[in-house]
Amino acid sequence: MHSEAPTSILEDYLAQYLTPVYIAVATMAVGILFGVLAVGTLTPADKLSLVGYLRHFIDIQTSTPTYHGVFRQALTANLKLLGLLYLLGVSVAGMPLVMVALFFRGFVLGFSAAFVLMSFHWQGAGLAAITMGLQNVFIVPAIVIVGGVALGFSWQLISTKGRAARSTLSQRFAAFTTLVVAMSFVVLVGTALEAYAAPFLMHLLSGWGI
Repeated sequence: MHSEAPTSILEDYLAQYLTPVYIAVATMAVGILFGVLAVGTLTPADKLSLVGYLRHFIDIQTSTPTYHGVFRQALTANLKLLGLLYLLGVSVAGMPLVMVALFFRGFVLGFSAAFVLMSFHWQGAGLAAITMGLQNVFIVPAIVIVGGVALGFSWQLISTKGRAARSTLSQRFAAFTTLVVAMSFVVLVGTALEAYAAPFLMHLLSGWGI
């Protein structure tokens, strides 16, 4: 007998939570949109202050990058978010807070990307791709998948059918836990790119006048 491929197992598992995953995607997308719109509410003084902070950060990362410090802080923050989504998913009243967490993460991402693009114009596209796009190719899907399954699992806990099938719920709990662990490794890859690859690429990009 041939064992089923891990990607096929993941696809079959996520198929059970397709609607909640779509809701998670929509929630983060709305957060990104609001983040983009929020940039327009900044005062000139706020923009100047944020640009100064961003340039200072770029100067540090292009001259003396703090690889391990960035990696540790970013990984801790990302794993805390996954852990929060996991805990909310296994709680009865966690669904609204899962959506709040996804919205907030999307808001921060949208605000950051829009501000960089607005402040640095064409150079900002490369800067945003390096500082945000590179790692979020891994991190955002991991967060959305865990958030979507958390929504679905929390709903199963409060539904009548879910309460009646304790054995099924225990199996789904084990599968959810395994999923979170797997997505933690995906987040680890994205965070490593953020901490180690991004500063190197920022150094190369500094030659373009940023």
